[in-house]
Amino acid sequence: MKGRFLVFAGALTLAAGCSQEEPPDPEEALEAYLSAWEEGRYGEMDGVNDEAQEQYELIYGDLEADVSLTYEPVDWEEEEIDLEELEDTTYTVDVEMETFAGPLDYTVEVPLEKTRTEENERGEWDVLWQPEHLLLGMQDINDTFRVTYEEPERGEIFDRSGDALAVNGEIYEAAVVPDRTESMEETAAAFAGIMGLEEESVLESAQAYPDNPDWAAPVQRLAVSDPRAEELLEIPGVQLDRTAGREYPLGRAAGHLIGHIGAITAEELEDRNGYQSTSEIGKFGLEAAMEDTLRGTPGIQITVEDGEGEVREMLISEAAEPGEDVTLTIDAGQQERASSVLDGESGAAVLTDPATGGVLALASTPSYDSNLRYLGLPDPTAAELDTVDLLFEERFRRAYSPGSIFKPVTAMIALENDVIDPGEERTIEGSQWQPDDSWGGYQVTRVNDSVSQVDLETAMTLSDNIYFAQTALEIGAETFLADAEAFGFGTEWDLALPAASGQLANDGLEEEILLADTGYGQGQVLASPLQMAGIYSIFHDGTLRQPVLLDGETAETAEPVSTETLDIVRETLTSVVQDPDGTAYRPERGHSQQLIGKTGTAELKADQTVEDGSETGWFASLNDQYVLVVMLQDADSGQAVEAADRIWAGIGE
Repeated sequence: MKGRFLVFAGALTLAAGCSQEEPPDPEEALEAYLSAWEEGRYGEMDGVNDEAQEQYELIYGDLEADVSLTYEPVDWEEEEIDLEELEDTTYTVDVEMETFAGPLDYTVEVPLEKTRTEENERGEWDVLWQPEHLLLGMQDINDTFRVTYEEPERGEIFDRSGDALAVNGEIYEAAVVPDRTESMEETAAAFAGIMGLEEESVLESAQAYPDNPDWAAPVQRLAVSDPRAEELLEIPGVQLDRTAGREYPLGRAAGHLIGHIGAITAEELEDRNGYQSTSEIGKFGLEAAMEDTLRGTPGIQITVEDGEGEVREMLISEAAEPGEDVTLTIDAGQQERASSVLDGESGAAVLTDPATGGVLALASTPSYDSNLRYLGLPDPTAAELDTVDLLFEERFRRAYSPGSIFKPVTAMIALENDVIDPGEERTIEGSQWQPDDSWGGYQVTRVNDSVSQVDLETAMTLSDNIYFAQTALEIGAETFLADAEAFGFGTEWDLALPAASGQLANDGLEEEILLADTGYGQGQVLASPLQMAGIYSIFHDGTLRQPVLLDGETAETAEPVSTETLDIVRETLTSVVQDPDGTAYRPERGHSQQLIGKTGTAELKADQTVEDGSETGWFASLNDQYVLVVMLQDADSGQAVEAADRIWAGIGE
């Protein structure tokens, strides 16, 4: 409107200085009409009654319309038109309308006529309102506009070899045809019993069409691979129809990694653009984290229709664009293997390629079956747990106390700062230690006190907490915090599936006891299994690579320590696994992999007086091709080593 008023400023000023006998100009009436139209003052527009005003407010509100109007003014003198004699005229108005679906640009004809009265013989101009001034194509005030959406085809998720992890396939829709049942109550009871559903709910769905008992009433969706499908077909009146749906071939083995989609909620619908009440959206895992990539762009058609539903005008037509497929670094076979080994435990396993940072397996148990969650079916695993919430703990990316698998970090920081001489022996007597009486009753405890002369290799092999507590105190709080950042502590890890960032402490390490406990991975140290896998990748070639999940993605890297430091610490990790006194030594491992690594048992208790606190068992291990981190809750490191060996046994098969 601003540009239009500037065009006429001179003309209006000129008119003000002329004789009162100047004839009325139709463009003054047109200006007033277009201004009211643009600014939403529909009731001030010529010819717009209450019904039309309601239509403007309804249609423009639904379209989220922002209207801009322009026209070409007429030079009456140049056109040799006598305004005194002019009785009617028509202007072509350009309409630029921004809507939620994109721009809608068109032209409409706006007719005006001069109305003369006895009081005003010279007359005044009025706009003759037309339905098309409301929306292009409208011919009647009762015409409507319709928005039709086309759901885009969702992108699919594949592993590194192209094996399906989440794809658009087929599912069964189990329905009941009442006319074919012997007893609706018996059919509903049998159906509910097989699928673990409420009998009343099944019966209600089966009776959805009481006036058409020969119609198939949908009751429940289920996976084509669900073995219960055959049982359902034995029930009188039940039929299974194939329909389009999402398939999760790995099911429970990749539940936390892949997640699932589901019906959009009212809250999600309010926060998201381009979704409808019937849309499906990613709920957990990568299906949720990569929703914008997988979703695609919905198609849309906006039409003007008459009272019979016949299309008068196609205003906007945009075809749906499919979502992008996603290829992961995951190896489906290793994912299934790791999940199978952890079955029955609460824990996680992360397998990576240290040369690239690519994650080959991300297992977490207990887990849900993505197919059951997507289809809204009860998960029998939930009934075995104290709380269903345990099904949703994505343990591979949550932060836990790492215990002694953190000790190599302490060793590397100490070596880089010349705090320790790796060959120098310390005299450590007994199983408990404190620097002086200022610690009161608190003491650091080591499990194996059979050796009193302890160097770095011995301390790592036997996992001597006292040695690493003393080392942490020598490093000092400021240096420890600063150097730990290079290993990812206190920094965000950028991953397609967000992982918790590790920490050394909640608020600094000024307290001496906390600093000492930090040295052996206790205190307030937290790290996710994913982060620890990234840290242990440094022992492959000296480069720490943050894990990546997307095929072709380049890992962020760091080289926080020297080759000399790496060689020293790597040798100590060899002893942990291969020395008969090492905490991870096993004479029979069940595989031929040549490993190095570190065990850890994190004690979770409020203070030292608690005897039966829970534990978290860890084993971080690697060979020349892979890094494997296993974490088990309510277990010790020995159990973590056994689980890791079973996973290693399947690598290379």
